[in-house]
Amino acid sequence: MAKRVLVVDDHVPTRALIRTILEAEKTEKFEVFEAGTGTDCLKAADSQGPFDLILLDVNLPDMDGYSVCRAIRHVDKAVPIVFVTAKGDLKDYTAGRDAGGDSYLVKPIARAALRSIVNLFTSIERSKAAGQSGS
Repeated sequence: MAKRVLVVDDHVPTRALIRTILEAEKTEKFEVFEAGTGTDCLKAADSQGPFDLILLDVNLPDMDGYSVCRAIRHVDKAVPIVFVTAKGDLKDYTAGRDAGGDSYLVKPIARAALRSIVNLFTSIERSKAAGQSGS
């Protein structure tokens, strides 16, 4: 069964690049959904979810990705959320973690890094992992 990934970025070429990388994967099948704003992301999460992973930009035209992440966390604590952004300072990583994000990928996106992080987070069974402590 295809893994469902929501790509949230206002930059159309970035969404297209991520889609191309994921759809070219040989070992996994991905169904890619796209949103260009925080509002569109929340609508997609509500109407097209659940997703196996959300790749979320921080700089969106209507609200920042941290706010979007917090809103998603109110209704879905399990979906992995990875920030994909040009903001790479330590304070940005901290803000992402504080908002409920699981990881951070800094633009420009390296194909190998994207594939690795997507495969990692779409293979984790979070509901089971949450019940285990360090085993």
